[in-house]
Amino acid sequence: MTISRRDFIKTSSVFAAFAALSACTPQLPTAAKITGHSTGASSVGTVPLTIANSVTADDPLTVLTLNRISFGPTPEMYARVDQIGLNAFIDEQLNPQNINDDATDQLMTRFPTLTMTPTQRLQLPQFSQPIQELVAATILRQWHSNRQLNEVMVDFWSNHFNIYIGKTLCRVLKTDDDLKVIRPNAFAKFGDILNASAHSPAMLIFLDNAESQKSAPNENYGRELMELHTISVNGGYTQKDVTEVARAFTGWTIYGPKSILGEFGTYHFAERIHDTGEKHILNLDIPAGGGEDDGTKVLDMLAHHPMTAQFISTKLARRFVSDNPDPALVSALANVFTQSDGDTRAVLKAIFQSDQFKNSAGQKFKRPLEFLASTLRLTGATLTGQSQQLVQHVRLLGQIPFDWEFPNGFPDTASFWATTSGLLERWNFGNLLTSNKIAGVRVDVKSLTADAQSAQDVVDVLSQRFLGSKLPDNARNILLDFASSGDLGSKLASIAGLILGSPHFQVR
Repeated sequence: MTISRRDFIKTSSVFAAFAALSACTPQLPTAAKITGHSTGASSVGTVPLTIANSVTADDPLTVLTLNRISFGPTPEMYARVDQIGLNAFIDEQLNPQNINDDATDQLMTRFPTLTMTPTQRLQLPQFSQPIQELVAATILRQWHSNRQLNEVMVDFWSNHFNIYIGKTLCRVLKTDDDLKVIRPNAFAKFGDILNASAHSPAMLIFLDNAESQKSAPNENYGRELMELHTISVNGGYTQKDVTEVARAFTGWTIYGPKSILGEFGTYHFAERIHDTGEKHILNLDIPAGGGEDDGTKVLDMLAHHPMTAQFISTKLARRFVSDNPDPALVSALANVFTQSDGDTRAVLKAIFQSDQFKNSAGQKFKRPLEFLASTLRLTGATLTGQSQQLVQHVRLLGQIPFDWEFPNGFPDTASFWATTSGLLERWNFGNLLTSNKIAGVRVDVKSLTADAQSAQDVVDVLSQRFLGSKLPDNARNILLDFASSGDLGSKLASIAGLILGSPHFQVR
């Protein structure tokens, strides 16, 4: 559902407020302030502006950290930090197996294709059902899971090892890649997830290695393995290296839908089509006569290459710190990566302990999925029915999970996503959500503002809830002018929607 011209006319004052808010630049905490830690309550008007008892906006490091390691910090998350401390909370999130997530697991039972085999998915009468269910399951997990950092890392690795779900058999194979490759390895050592991805039937289909054989080696996987998965385009490889890597992976394939030798959608090594000749790749010499281990040796060499440490560290710093991470931080992270044998947890801990991270508030722009999940989490939205309309809005916002056609994954920089039309679509979604005009989802704005006694209180309470702090004066005054004219009760949803659509909510 989108807002029509007639709707705009009817809500011209709301749109005028949105237009004014859009011109406001988010006010960021200073470096001195962000490194402090305070749990004292603050107040505006007659309403104590606290989140979950005593953690408030006076603790900007907590606000920053929870925004970066989750799809939106809820009051329950702030309460947990207040109970055990920020560092302990990070450690807890780094070990998701110890966090109860039964409620999210129960939500997954509505998607039967998640537990089907590739053959069963292939035989479904509805061609797109596996795609629809995996997309919906991903959104619900980001929205509901208590294992928030795990979901952030699943999103990171899914993007790093991108597979377009719309390519041929990937529509029935990507589910297994998600459940058996990405999710179990979200915090693994890099070599482990790289190896798992190389054996993934969905990846072998997406990058055409399933059809690669000694008589006609396909170079797609070999090229992307180096350029996008490991050493990067600056890794010093040549076209000769691409050709040699392709030869090393000949025979890495899957059983097809009509195979009588094995179950469809499972990996197997076809020795008869493998190129057993001698190979030379970068600093690696592979003698003649090898088999499947030719590819394994390539993976091990690339996983431990210094340029891989640099590339993965850069991408992690870009995800958690800034679009253009400090080279000194990247270098430090690359050292941790190398010394820990590519341990994801060790690199993440180094990021969260760095001064660059602590002083990076407002330097990351939410991608559409991050925006969607954060609106659902921070408004306390509840699922009351099917989630088809949510997926439709994801399409309008511009980022459907697994729908990026190219192997490089969705961009992770503001320059790609921060557009005027994108901001308008985000406000549209926030306004529809808080007005309860999205089928299957309900938001109770009245309960979020139950203790507010004035227009000022409403604006400040909702700002505190959604942003972790009050709005700066210029944006706050715009909302106060809007909230103070006419009946306040009838404007609650619009005020909430305006904050969600403001530039201040778009950063994390």
